[in-house]
Amino acid sequence: MIGLLFNGVWSQYAFAKAGKYQHLYRLLYIHDLTEASLQGLKAIAVPFQSNQAAIRERKGLIYNFLKQGGKVFVAGDSTADWLDAQWEDRPVNNYWWVKDPTNPPVSQTDYSHPVYEGLSVRHACWHTHGVYTRIPEHARIVQTNGRGEVISWETNHYGGTLFVTTLDPIVEHGIQQITHLDHYVDKLTEWLCGVKPEGQFEMQAADYGVAWEND
Repeated sequence: MIGLLFNGVWSQYAFAKAGKYQHLYRLLYIHDLTEASLQGLKAIAVPFQSNQAAIRERKGLIYNFLKQGGKVFVAGDSTADWLDAQWEDRPVNNYWWVKDPTNPPVSQTDYSHPVYEGLSVRHACWHTHGVYTRIPEHARIVQTNGRGEVISWETNHYGGTLFVTTLDPIVEHGIQQITHLDHYVDKLTEWLCGVKPEGQFEMQAADYGVAWEND
């Protein structure tokens, strides 16, 4: 089971409650995060649009989880207040694949990493949210853009595995704006918990208090 930090963003909720993923992800409301709520989890996922200030206040829980050998995945934006790295905002290019499909925002990817192994260039990058201008000395770079700026990095320095990226797979998959993200998210999920998701992404009507009827 993977704990998904949650602060009320509907796309985070939609992702974790989708039938394809609901048995693999547990929503963890960030303001209620405790040591007990992390028990039995194999990994923690910190999605884009998370409450960075609230995470900072509870960073000890995350690093203790790493110390015990767990995996932590961090996506999108972040802050040096709890992560030993410097993230900087950059314009998001949503149309590179239309204007110049041979020039994606990510130019170099280590496809030996389990999350990226077997993925195409298109599935390994859709757009990025900023770059890392500083990462820990003990970290290894997984992805960079054309200017050599870091997009994704990983370290085992804290006991478990910390994987950080400026990609935003969970939020984008939750809103279903980019429909091919199951390739990346399925690989990510399998890497985090050892189980490969099956089936199609479908939202559950009951989770939204509505009844969908067929015509």
